[in-house]
Amino acid sequence: RAKGGLSPFVEIVKTPTHSENSGNLTGYAIEIEDPTSETGYRHVGNVSAGYLLLPNKEVRALALEIAVRSGLPFRESRIFWDGSRFLHVIDFGERETITDDDEVGLGLITRSSYDKSWRYECALMGKRFVCDNGLISGEFFARVSFKHLKSDEPWREIVSQGMTVLDAAPENLHGFASRLRQLRETEMTDERLRELWPLFPTIGDSLMGRVMSHYLTHEEPTVYGFLNAGTNVFWHRERMPGSAFRHNDAFTTALLSLN
Repeated sequence: RAKGGLSPFVEIVKTPTHSENSGNLTGYAIEIEDPTSETGYRHVGNVSAGYLLLPNKEVRALALEIAVRSGLPFRESRIFWDGSRFLHVIDFGERETITDDDEVGLGLITRSSYDKSWRYECALMGKRFVCDNGLISGEFFARVSFKHLKSDEPWREIVSQGMTVLDAAPENLHGFASRLRQLRETEMTDERLRELWPLFPTIGDSLMGRVMSHYLTHEEPTVYGFLNAGTNVFWHRERMPGSAFRHNDAFTTALLSLN
C-alpha cells in the first residue's frame, strides 16, 4: 500500500543546505518529486554528506535481479511506502505443506528509507500464505543489513554476494517447514506458556497482550499457533515501525530455536 498518492518510484534528489546567516554548508535535504506541492518537491529528511542515497526504484530493481538470478519462480507480493520508508516483498513459488490448507514458503524482504528511520536491509524470510504472515529471523535466514553510509565497496555487490544463499533455497525451505511441523505437534499448555513468556523480554506487555488476544481467538492451542499469532500481529502493523521487524525477529527466532 502507498500513502499520500505518490508513487514510491518518483525521482529523488539530495540537495545541499546552507546556513541562512553564514552561508556555510550545514547538510543535505532529501526531496522527492511531488506535483501537488508549490515547488514540485516534497522534503522528507535531512542527512549528512556521507549519507548513501538509495532510490526506491534501484532497491526494487536489485531485489528483482536477485530473484531472477535464483532461477526460482517468484512474484512481487507487497510494497509499503509512506513517503519516507519503503518495503518490498517477493514470494518464491517453492512451497511446503504444514496441513492440507496451510502452505509455507520463502520470501525476500527489502526495506530502506529516505529519512534514516530504517536501515537498508535485504533478507530471506519465511512466509505463511494462508494469512500472508512474514516470519523474520536473522539466525534462521540470511540477511544483509547496513546503515546508509557511503562505502568503497558498491552496495549492490555487497547485497548480491550476501544473497547468493538463494542457491540453497529449497533446502532452507525444507528445514523451515520441518521446524514448523515440530512446533505444530507441540501442545501449548499453561506450563509451556509460562516457560515461553520470558523468551521475549524486548517486547512490551501491551504488544504481547495483542499477541495473546489473537492467539486465544484465532489460533490452535499449539506452539505453532502461538508463533502464527505473534507474526500476524507484528507483520500487519498499520504504520510498520522499525520495532515491528525487531519484534518479529525476536519472537520468530526464539520459537524456531526451541529444542
